[in-house]
Amino acid sequence: MKKTILLSLSVIAYSLSIYAQGAGNWAYQSKSDLKSTEFDYVGDYRELNNVNSNAYYQQASYYNYTQINDTVIYIDVKALMNVKADTYIMILGLSQISENLETCFELTDQRIASFLSDAGIEDSEVYVDFISQTPIFAREKEKKIFSKKYVEVPKGYEIKKNIHIRYTDRANADKYLKMAAKNEIYDIIRVDYIVNDHKTIYNTLRTECINLLNQFMTDFAKLGYSFEADYKSLEETNSCTYPISCYSPFSSYMPTNYEALVGNATDVTLVNPNEKINIFYNKLPYNTYDIIINPDMVEPAVQFSQYIKLKIVLKKK
Repeated sequence: MKKTILLSLSVIAYSLSIYAQGAGNWAYQSKSDLKSTEFDYVGDYRELNNVNSNAYYQQASYYNYTQINDTVIYIDVKALMNVKADTYIMILGLSQISENLETCFELTDQRIASFLSDAGIEDSEVYVDFISQTPIFAREKEKKIFSKKYVEVPKGYEIKKNIHIRYTDRANADKYLKMAAKNEIYDIIRVDYIVNDHKTIYNTLRTECINLLNQFMTDFAKLGYSFEADYKSLEETNSCTYPISCYSPFSSYMPTNYEALVGNATDVTLVNPNEKINIFYNKLPYNTYDIIINPDMVEPAVQFSQYIKLKIVLKKK
């Protein structure tokens, strides 16, 4: 015998304004196929990044009570907390080309030093990651009496480096990007969100879940349900979702107008390779959670989830 009782608690409407925050090119590439799937921490299947299914839904939360036979009962509770990051780490990328290797390194280091000085970034808050050193070849035609062939001739070098910047004030991000562009550093690779105290957050979520489980059992006892157990078992799972994995693509209905950039010129055509690239912060929906802490955060947040499932084997009478 299988019986499922769902108790609707409340319907709470939130008016949300979702603002996209620097996700970086990594988010574009990871979403480029517009279609990926994942299994969340409770085994539910959800489809991500489908342009036609990006609508936001918030439904009533619910208790999940399942009695699979006369003696076994399952009760589960899910909780979610939106948490503001304590620290951010932005990764910028740059490359430099020159005819000789020494000059290539000098120009790269000069651009990085100038950027850090203009942005006022201390040495303790930055790490420069060396990525690659690549020779550049040109193909030249080699003429012989009876044949012609092309040979590769070294012409220069390319150096690539990434700049890792740590900051706590989100307002600094715009300043860093402006100073980076001033020094011809345009590649924003990604922005990581760091939360320092995971333990306290999970303890809070666990406590809230246990309180709701106890309230659930108390409420059903008032209806005559007896939970006198022969034994009980508990299953617990938690997870953490970062904003970088929650950006979804969308198609804009407004065409790009470059008239302000070209003026009255008729023989100028501007090409923007990123014109069709649009993403927005699409956080985990609330419709499958019983408990939501800090539900109305405007900025992208780190989302911590807790799942507790209680198994009760009743005494036979």
